[in-house]
Formats: sequence, C-alpha cells, structure tokens
Amino acid sequence: MMDISKQTLYQEITDKLKNVPKEVLEGISAYLSEIDENKEHINFELSEEQKESLSKIQERPYSEHTEINIFLNEMSEKYGI
Repeated sequence: MMDISKQTLYQEITDKLKNVPKEVLEGISAYLSEIDENKEHINFELSEEQKESLSKIQERPYSEHTEINIFLNEMSEKYGI
C-alpha cells in the first residue's frame, strides 16, 4: 500500500499524463525503464555549470521551453550525456 505522499505524487503524475500523445508516453516509459535498469548510477553530482544551466531553464516561461528531443540533443552536445 502507498502512503499519502506517494499517492499524491502518483495522482499528480497521472493527471499530467492524461492528454499526452502516445509517442510521448512511450518515451517516458522508456526513460523510466532506463532509470530502473541503472538505479545504482542514480547518485551522481551535477557540476556547478550544470546546476546553473538547469536553473536558467527552470526560470524560463513555458512558452520558451523546447521539445524534449531538442533539449536532450542540446544537453548531449554540450555535456556528452
């Protein structure tokens, strides 16, 4: 049985995904599978430059955000991830 905080988080995620296209859901599912397969590598530390970059992204208005594939390509090119 899930505790209240897990139920709330699960419900928030479920609500956000209700109207997401199938292709996006498939990408999310693949991403979650990858996380599950590599759990032992989850405890990593971001560099200060990476933290600053993510902070700037977080502060942008939603209208300026990019598609996830574009974002991942940019991060891959910049940080080799």
